[in-house]
Amino acid sequence: MVEIKPKIELKSKGESVNLPTVEALKVTLGWSSSVDLDLMAFYERKDGGAAGGVYSDQISGDAASLGNLNAFPFIELSGDAGVGKAAEGEETEEMKIVNLNEISKLYIVALNYTGAKAKDATASFSSYNGHVGIVDEKGNNFDVPLGAIDKGTVAHVATIDNSGAIGATLKREDTVYSFGEFVEKIPGAAVLTK
Repeated sequence: MVEIKPKIELKSKGESVNLPTVEALKVTLGWSSSVDLDLMAFYERKDGGAAGGVYSDQISGDAASLGNLNAFPFIELSGDAGVGKAAEGEETEEMKIVNLNEISKLYIVALNYTGAKAKDATASFSSYNGHVGIVDEKGNNFDVPLGAIDKGTVAHVATIDNSGAIGATLKREDTVYSFGEFVEKIPGAAVLTK
C-alpha cells in the first residue's frame, strides 16, 4: 500500500504545481452541503482527435459516459453520489485515471446538478464546503478547494496540462459558468447537448 503524503493545497486561483506523474491518478470531489454535485472531466487529445468527456450517466442517460479504464480515455467515473442526499458528513464522487499519455489537457469540472436541473444559479461553489483531491500512485496528494464566489451551476475547478514535453502541471481555475457558457468554452463539453 502506498503511503499518502501530506496535502499540497492550491490556495488561490491561478496557482499551479508540477505533477510528478500523470498515471494512476485518483480524482475525488467531496462536499458537505445538501446539494447534488457531479464530478466531470473533459479532455483534448494530443493527436488532435475529437475532444470528449467522462461524466455522470444521470446527465447523459448512457452508462458509456462513465468512461473506461481498459480503453481510451483510460478514465472512469464511479457514478453519482449525491442524488437526494442531505448534508450528513461528506459526499464524494471518484474518478480513476490509469493513463493520460494521449491527453494534452484534462479539465476537471464540478456541476451543481440540483441548480442546473432547477435552472437556479443563485448559489456559489464556495458555499458547498467542497474540494477536489488528486492522489497519484506514489502518494503525492493535491487539494483544490471549491472556492469560487461567483454564482453559477458549473465550476471549472482545475486543469491538468499534459501538453509539455516534460511532465504535467495542475492548475487551480475557479471559473464559474452558466451551463450554456460551459458547453461553449470547455473542449468536449458540447457532447452534453447531443
